[in-house]
Order: sequence, then C-alpha cells, then structure tokens
Amino acid sequence: GVTMKKSGISSWFIIAVIIFIITIATGTYESVTQKYNPQDSIVTALHAYGYLKEYQVRYEPSKGIWHILGWTGSAFMVTMMLYSVRKRFSMFAHWGALRHWLSAHIFLGIMGALLVTLHTTFKLGGIVATSFWSMIITVIFGILGRYIYIQIPQNVAGTDLQVNEINKMVEEVDNKLRERSGNVDVSPLFKEIDVVDERVKDLNLFNALYLMVKTDIINRFKLLHINKVLKTEYHLSKGIRKQIVLFMSKKAALIRRKNFLSTSHRLLRYWHVLHVPLAIVMFIIMFLHVGVYFLLGGGI
Repeated sequence: GVTMKKSGISSWFIIAVIIFIITIATGTYESVTQKYNPQDSIVTALHAYGYLKEYQVRYEPSKGIWHILGWTGSAFMVTMMLYSVRKRFSMFAHWGALRHWLSAHIFLGIMGALLVTLHTTFKLGGIVATSFWSMIITVIFGILGRYIYIQIPQNVAGTDLQVNEINKMVEEVDNKLRERSGNVDVSPLFKEIDVVDERVKDLNLFNALYLMVKTDIINRFKLLHINKVLKTEYHLSKGIRKQIVLFMSKKAALIRRKNFLSTSHRLLRYWHVLHVPLAIVMFIIMFLHVGVYFLLGGGI
C-alpha cells in the first residue's frame, strides 16, 4: 500500500515548544524587571557573580542584552532562508529531507521574530515600526502556510498523494479500524466527525480556509467525546479505545484532506504569492534599519 509520512508530534517539536516557552518567560521577566526593578533582573544577579559585566542593565534596544538579542534574532531570520536554497537548487537535494528544512525554517523564523520583538523593548516608531509589523505579518503568514501545507497528504518521500492513493490509504486504515474494533460497530460514532463533503469546492478561498480550521478544531473535541462514549457505553479498555480513536482520527483526516485537496492546492498557490513579497519587504526594511544604525555610528 501507499505509505504516508508520519504527522504526529515529534520530540523535536516538543523541544522547540519548550525552548519557545522558556524564551518568552525569561524575556518577559527580564523586560519587566529591567524596566521597573533593575535590581531584581537576571543580568544584575549574574553581575554579582562576575558574569556579563560588559552588558549594562539598560532597557533600551541599543543597550545591554537587548542589543545582542537584535543581532541574534536577525541572524536567525537570515539563516532560515537556507531553506529556500535547499528547496530551489537540486545540487543540495542530498542535504536532508525538505520537511526537516521546513521545520527548521519555521522554528528559526518564529524564534527570530521573538528575539527581535524583545530587542525592540517595545519602542516602536518610524522605520522600526514598519520593519517590526512586516516581520510579524510575515511570521503569521508563515504559520498559516505551514498549516495549509500539512493539509495536503504526502508519502514518505514528500511527494503529494493523488486522490486514488488517498482512497487506498483510507481503505487500509478502515481495515485496521475494523480489526481493532472487533465486535463493536463504531460506524455510527465515526459519522459524528465532520469530514466535509464536496460542497467545499463551491466556497471561496476565505470561507474554505475558515471551514478547514473550524472543522479541524471541532473534530478534536468530537474525538474526545467518542473516546468517552467508548469508555462509558462500550466499556472498552484504555488501550483499545486509544487505538480505535487513533484510526478514526487518521481515517477522518484522510477523507477530509481529500475533499479539501484542490482547495488546499489553490490556497497554497495564493499563499506563495503573498508570503514571498512580504518576506522580501521585511528583509529590505531590516537591512535598511541595520544600515542606518551603522551610519549613525553604531557597532556590533
């Protein structure tokens, strides 16, 4: 049968989320303390132990650690563009799977935006404000693009699946679901999940995207309800329930993504049309900002 690439939560994703949360928590604490209670800041504490004494406790974009965060965030934003090099030049095809490069691209983009946000110390005006908001919009569009991208089923090689291949996979998953269910007829429960019918083809792209996100969120809650029903009414063990819900989730996702397939491809095409110019504008303004900084006598 057709082998679809795994779409579960990886350990790298969990690590990335932990790094993001720690950065937000530490950055928020340091921002508040340096602005209102400098004696309580982490940098002040490190000074007492002889560390980072070259960095002042000053809550300004061009001072102390905030200056370094600006350079680090900018470096992340530039480095993430290696994904485009990997994607566009066949000579780099052997440099790892494209999906891993995409994950790194997204992580560096989000972390870069976060570090640059902390660097601004929320003093936004003139070209800095334009640069900041173009960055935020680009990052939001990037996250949206990633969501649309994963709505298109792919095999382990990263090639988009055709409708007949998706149907074959649905059949394989359905067979596994029947095996795990045994004598229990779960088909009435499966009907609770909204896999969206062909009507999606008649919707405009905005409404289709809204329906895509809405049904995705609602179905997650419906699967929790199904799990509860399997426990209270069918008295199935936790292990069996987990497997049934897993295969129901896979089957529903495949059918739903098949029905959204042409719409997802159209959304992705329009997304590229918007995302690339936004990214170019973001980088132009970022380099202008850096150039002005050096012209005014700044240094790394």
